[in-house]
Amino acid sequence: MRALFFILVPFGLAICLYVLPIHAQSLQGRSAAAGYIDIGAPAPPQPGDIVINEVYPRPFSSGSEFVELFNRSVHTFDLRNLTIRDASSLPFPLSGEASAFLPGTYTVLVADEIAFSDRFVGVPYIAPARWASLNNGGDAVILESGGVVIDSLFYAGSTVEAGRSLERIDPGAPSDPYNFAVSIDTSGATPGAENSLYAPDASGPALSFAKVFDDTRLDLYFNEPVRTGTISPASIRLENLVAQEVQTLGPDWLRVFFAGSVTGASVEVEQVSDLRGNVSEKVSAPIFYRPAPRDIVVNEILYEPLTDDYDGLANQAEFVELVNRSARRIYLDGVYRTRDPDEYGDADTVHVRERFIGLDPGEYLLFAAASMENANASVVTGKGLTLLNEGDRIRMHREDGEVLDDVRYDPSWHHPDILETRGIALERIDVDAPGDKPQNWTSSVGPGGGTPGLPNSIRIADKTLLSEKGIHVAPNPFSPDRDGVDDIVRIRCTFSSDISRIRALVFDLAGNQVRQLVASRLVAESVELLWNGRDDADRRLQTGIYIAFVEAYDARNNVMDVLKAPIVLARRY
Repeated sequence: MRALFFILVPFGLAICLYVLPIHAQSLQGRSAAAGYIDIGAPAPPQPGDIVINEVYPRPFSSGSEFVELFNRSVHTFDLRNLTIRDASSLPFPLSGEASAFLPGTYTVLVADEIAFSDRFVGVPYIAPARWASLNNGGDAVILESGGVVIDSLFYAGSTVEAGRSLERIDPGAPSDPYNFAVSIDTSGATPGAENSLYAPDASGPALSFAKVFDDTRLDLYFNEPVRTGTISPASIRLENLVAQEVQTLGPDWLRVFFAGSVTGASVEVEQVSDLRGNVSEKVSAPIFYRPAPRDIVVNEILYEPLTDDYDGLANQAEFVELVNRSARRIYLDGVYRTRDPDEYGDADTVHVRERFIGLDPGEYLLFAAASMENANASVVTGKGLTLLNEGDRIRMHREDGEVLDDVRYDPSWHHPDILETRGIALERIDVDAPGDKPQNWTSSVGPGGGTPGLPNSIRIADKTLLSEKGIHVAPNPFSPDRDGVDDIVRIRCTFSSDISRIRALVFDLAGNQVRQLVASRLVAESVELLWNGRDDADRRLQTGIYIAFVEAYDARNNVMDVLKAPIVLARRY
């Protein structure tokens, strides 16, 4: 039924308002714009006036799938003038009779009235005479008026979750995949109501990540799609270096070319606009560099965690801890862990698939078989970690095969005083020393059996180097009693030649050799040796004074340097 209303306005004028009858299932508005109705017959909508706001392709209840539209304009439209289709069907009308679609309201289109009403009790809807099924494996939803596309959504099967809808985050932003996400509502969907993920964007883009692609190219990633065509090379600055060329690789991804080598700590970009027109005057981000060999090293390994729910101890997750020992920020996107190949030449590999994993100097990253609560570092989880209790290989490398660190751990690396190694991590003593040497590893004395994401409980921290020929021992005295304090003594030597062959021994005060640290090794100008206070049979030595004795030989086996230093072995009681 149509109705005529007269509204009195100043100056004695009267305006006749023609209102379309509202269909029984049309929806009530929720916004301030909902009370606005056009004067005269509704005009056809323009692209973006009406948007596809929610789709429910894979319901638990068969037949309850739906498409929700939202009128984000200030105009009223007649649903008879709108058609909808999927990727393969012909367009079909939303309604067969005049139905007003008011500003700020929703229209829910359903496939099966009974199934939908049972699933979403009391939610108004419209059931078109025809319906094109929403495919679980991905499909398109295209809304048109007079052959003009008003809005469209193309979703992938990988984004579809059983029993949960795909919700539009920002009604004013384009129908790109980034603007849709799986509903977090307790019921799994929000037909006819504000989306659970509703978050209109009113701010400009941010620069999420910047990483060096090669010597002269830098990749920039924004937190949302940007108008890449408006970003000029002159607006991108790398300290005092200005970009020469900008290449668009994705809606939020730029590759920037520079005339010189990419250096510095951060990059700035001016005048960046998103697709809604929000502008950021200036954005910046730290620069992360591709890791070089030994930039990151394996620092801690827990290969046999405690997992018994009834032993009264906290359960653990096996993990490998990496640390950035370099002086610059590095990224780990695309890093792999590979173990030894089997008899067929195949080697199990775990790939870091997460994007934008960056480590500051001295920062840690944990590879874990499961999530780790209260972790003190970023955690990458993967079922393929599978550290073997009898020993295994942890070979960290880049996509191009460049090895970053390579450790073959063995249970014998644990401290000999440890009778039960289950739940105890192996810790690297010196991150600058080779990781394949058993003497550079020992059992953690951390309170929870390890120190994931924290400095190792037993470690060498003092990095003072000798500038002249000589020997330096620290800490001195040292106390190898596994309390995490001064458990390892570090013997640092600098020789008179650039290349020498050395042997290193430890004697007691009676002149008896108690430990052979190095039988024969070719070294550069300096060397660092570690001693744990044990003899060659791995027995604990008594407290007292010992002598570090290091000899250096030239190519003709002539003695060039003889270095000696006392070491005080003490214990805390």
